[in-house]
Amino acid sequence: MRKTYEDMANHLKDIILPEAFENISGEENIREGVLAFRAFLFRFCDVLSAYDKQKEVARDFNNRSYMYANFPFLFDVKQILMNIGISGILSEDAQSIAIESNIFLKKLSAAKNIECMQFLTECGIQIDGIDLSKTRQKLSDIEALIITYPDNPAVLTGLKVMAVAEKEFGTNVRHNILLRCDYRAIKNDETDVISVLEDTIKPLSAKVQDYVLRLHQSQLGKGLKCVVEIKGFWIKFKYSYKRKELWGINASLNTGFQMNFKAENTQQYLDDILKFPLILQEMIAEGYGCGMKKGVSEYCDDGCKGFRIPLDDSVLSIGDSIEMWIDQELLCLQKR
Repeated sequence: MRKTYEDMANHLKDIILPEAFENISGEENIREGVLAFRAFLFRFCDVLSAYDKQKEVARDFNNRSYMYANFPFLFDVKQILMNIGISGILSEDAQSIAIESNIFLKKLSAAKNIECMQFLTECGIQIDGIDLSKTRQKLSDIEALIITYPDNPAVLTGLKVMAVAEKEFGTNVRHNILLRCDYRAIKNDETDVISVLEDTIKPLSAKVQDYVLRLHQSQLGKGLKCVVEIKGFWIKFKYSYKRKELWGINASLNTGFQMNFKAENTQQYLDDILKFPLILQEMIAEGYGCGMKKGVSEYCDDGCKGFRIPLDDSVLSIGDSIEMWIDQELLCLQKR
């Protein structure tokens, strides 16, 4: 599926964690900084939306895509932000960050590095110690930079906190702590899956949120286990019986919010399927599978992940039947 930087920016706004900082830290300045940095990220997304609007260049993207391959400019800007946060020294009054080491990206030309820095200035960051109007210069000669954020200096504290959090706590199933402002990474206690789910589905309507949370609790009560994975900009909640993944909830740039259901035993309860709404009957009759192998897609469409059901208001009229469908599949697994 082809996506633009504007698409990426809008999706990023959806997965930036909501304002819920009660347990983030006992340090008030850290709380204030993370809150300020979260607000900065929304401004960052607005600038990103306009980045290639003149070109309207869409890029091939799927859930397995990496940011550096499909959105290289965003990847480079993020790396510079990480370098500022990790290498920079916050002043005693927390009003500026001093950079004594070279924060520029060695794999990029001077012009590309400066383009990234210019982008950050559009987001409100002020950079002293370099003339950003000169695209041709020897960056290694620059000895020191001073970074400020005049609109709200607390952003600098938040940037340092989240950059260090990504470096220290980022894992292969917990990506992009900085760009999602994942404040959970700096909490001392282990976050419950339900908390992550509640935050993830915030962009959905209140009724759909209630349905998802009720279904989540119902499935746990029936013996399923739920684990969450955050890979790239793809947030996955996987519900499994023993070691068998049965269904899941996904939030991704590629597919938006949806349910994936690996129903493999439909032939065993055909009479019950006839009681389902017509839309589910037609879906089951069509089956699921790789779009490339079926000849309906030129790229990976995650068809192998199962039946796909959009998580929007349309799910409310078929929600009870979906739960009955999951129950039937679960019964088949339990009989084995």
